[in-house]
Amino acid sequence: MGIQGLLPFLKKIHKAVNISQFKGCTVAIDAYCWLHRGAFACADKLALGEKTDMYVYYCMKYVDYMLKCGIKPILVFDGCHLPSKKEVEKSRRERRDLNRKKAAEFLREGRRAEARDCLQKCIDITPQMALELMNVCRDRGVDCIVAPYEADAQLAYLNKSGIAQVIITEDSDLLLFGCKQVMFKMDFHGNGILIEQNDINQVLEIQQGFYTFDKFRHLCILSGCDYLASLPGIGLATACKVFKKTRLTDIRILLKKLSSYLKKNVVVSNEYIENFIKAENTFLYQLCYDPIKRQVVPLNDYPPEIVKDELKYAGSYPFI
Repeated sequence: MGIQGLLPFLKKIHKAVNISQFKGCTVAIDAYCWLHRGAFACADKLALGEKTDMYVYYCMKYVDYMLKCGIKPILVFDGCHLPSKKEVEKSRRERRDLNRKKAAEFLREGRRAEARDCLQKCIDITPQMALELMNVCRDRGVDCIVAPYEADAQLAYLNKSGIAQVIITEDSDLLLFGCKQVMFKMDFHGNGILIEQNDINQVLEIQQGFYTFDKFRHLCILSGCDYLASLPGIGLATACKVFKKTRLTDIRILLKKLSSYLKKNVVVSNEYIENFIKAENTFLYQLCYDPIKRQVVPLNDYPPEIVKDELKYAGSYPFI
C-alpha cells in the first residue's frame, strides 16, 4: 500500500502530534484504513461468516474521540475500481485467496495461531461493512463521502480545496497526491505522526531553486508505486540521487538518460516511459467529488495539452 519505505525515508520530518491540536478543524479520514485495522480483531469471525460489528465499534472509537476534541471528521470511502490499479488489485486478490487456503489448512491441522495470521491477511472489506459504518456515522451526524474511484484522490481534493485541513491515513500515497498535512499511525489516544508537504525537501536536499513538488512525485513513481512497478534495483534512495543531480524538467528526457545518471545500464523502454506518464496523470487528474459544487471533477484542473478523454485509466465520465 503506497510507496514502499516512504515513511521511514521521510523520518527526518516526522512530527509527533495529537489530533486534539487541531480543535476547530475539519479532518478527512481514509475510512478503509480504519476498517481494515478493526477487521483484524475479528478476522476469524469474518472468515467464518459469523455476525460481528466489531470493526464498526473500532472505527467509532476514533470518531467519538475526535468529536470530543471539537474536531469535525469526514469519513471517505473507496468507490469504483480504478483502471490504473487493475494489475495491483488482481495481485491482491490472488494473495487473499492464497492466504484463505493456507488458513483452512492450518485450521485442519489445529494450528490456530498460524491460521489467524493468514485470516488477517485475507481480509477483504466489503461494501456491506462500509455501509454499516456509514449508517452509524450518519446517525451521529458525521459526514461520509464515497469517492468516484479511490479515497486517496478524494482525500487530497478535500485537503487541497481547503474543505479539510488535515488528512488521516496509513497510506503514504496521500503525499504524492499533493496533501499539505497528513497524519499517520494515529492511536486511540489521538497520538500520531504528522508530515507536512512544505518540509519534504529537508529530506531530499535538492539545491535551493531547483526543488519542485513534481520532482518529489517523480522520484516516488520511479521507485515504484501502485500504478507502476519500479525498475530493477531502483528504490527511493537511488531515485533521490538522480533528482538531486538533474536539472532537467522534462521527465521523458530524464528517463531516457537514466543510465548516465546512475552510471550503470538501465533499460528504460518507451512502454515504461508511457506508463510513467500515465501513473503521474493518475496522481494528478484522478476524478473526485466536489461536495460544494456537487459534481465530479479532476483532482487538478486539466492543462491545455491534456485531452481528458485520453485519461480513462484515471477515471472516466460517467464513472457509474
